[in-house]
Amino acid sequence: VVLYLAYRLMELDGVILLRAGVLTFCLAIVYLRCRLSGVSGLFALVIAALSGIAILNFTGERPNLFSFLFIGLTFLLLDEYTRTGKRWLLYGIPLVILVWSNAHGGVVLGVAILGLYGMVFIFEQYRTEGDWKTRPNMLMAMTVFLSVVVLLISPSGLDTLKCILFQQSGTFVKERVSEYQSPITLWRAAMYYWVFVGVAMTSLLGLFALKQYRQAAVLLCLGALSVIGYRYIPFFVLAGAPYVAAGLERLMRNVRVPSALISLVMLILSLGFLGYGIKQNSVFQFGVAQHRFPIGAVEYIKNNSLHGKVFNSINWGGYLLWHLKDKMQVFIDGRTLDMNRMIPYTHILWMTPEGRQFFAQGDFDLVLVSKGNQFSGERYPLVAYLKNQSNWKVAYQDAKGYLFGRR
Repeated sequence: VVLYLAYRLMELDGVILLRAGVLTFCLAIVYLRCRLSGVSGLFALVIAALSGIAILNFTGERPNLFSFLFIGLTFLLLDEYTRTGKRWLLYGIPLVILVWSNAHGGVVLGVAILGLYGMVFIFEQYRTEGDWKTRPNMLMAMTVFLSVVVLLISPSGLDTLKCILFQQSGTFVKERVSEYQSPITLWRAAMYYWVFVGVAMTSLLGLFALKQYRQAAVLLCLGALSVIGYRYIPFFVLAGAPYVAAGLERLMRNVRVPSALISLVMLILSLGFLGYGIKQNSVFQFGVAQHRFPIGAVEYIKNNSLHGKVFNSINWGGYLLWHLKDKMQVFIDGRTLDMNRMIPYTHILWMTPEGRQFFAQGDFDLVLVSKGNQFSGERYPLVAYLKNQSNWKVAYQDAKGYLFGRR
């Protein structure tokens, strides 16, 4: 709804500005959390910059942008409560969960990691005070409990849980949908993430030296989750980055750089990158990113008055709906959470025995797919299959992929 309102106000430019604004705000929260926790400007800027680079592959115009924002806000409130003891900061967390639960399913992970933080917080309080029923413990427990209740009573609460559990328990989807796979498999698309992991693991020594066990627990749990599933990388990076900065600074506590010099260097670097981007024509770009979509194939379809049912790459579904809604019945697009589409889609792409049955049942007139997986580089077996079928032919192809039509 928010994305649509941005589009209604300023069309595609509004969506692009909204995306850029949310992502920038996410990194601003990382920097702010660093500074509020006492981290110097040098480490705060370096970690914020590394965080931005590590999540570059997650910057699409999708509702998960709001999960990135809300997990940052949740940890900002938690960190500030721990630092200042102001109770109203905890009162704000269930309100964040309320909005988050109506925006994106990532709220389930947010509530889970909030529960972990709260559990370690309560245990630390018990070790210090010798009593479980201290006021801070009761307040933290109430916050976690209310957040769980808010999640469950939201209109899609139980459905969200069921959907995520179904997706996580199904091995086929996890193996064939890139964002469910491990960054170990998709290492070429996650190079900067591994740099962040290396820095984060090093920073744990500093966190333990500071006795920041809660922060270390969050870092370890989210880090382990991100290694299991590529899609969890932004949660690990945006929630854990300030803790990484704190641990790293503790290890390098003798490094002292004047603030003016830091600001000057960052300004020069920023202007340098900005100038390079302008020269390469890769920044301040509005409209559709033409290199990402099958523009040539769509023009071919229009020019030759093709129509009917099309099996398509999921990343291109929205573009096809946008341009061919009166000509084509699109099989799938990026909004779908329907396993009646998603499971056949993955089977067909990889041409399993079940996939051949699904493909025959689909009775498609056209197939428009990319050459392969953009993250892993694997070629889709569907392309080779169709090239060897006498009743299918390549109608159009370019660097992006293939358009097949029935002979």
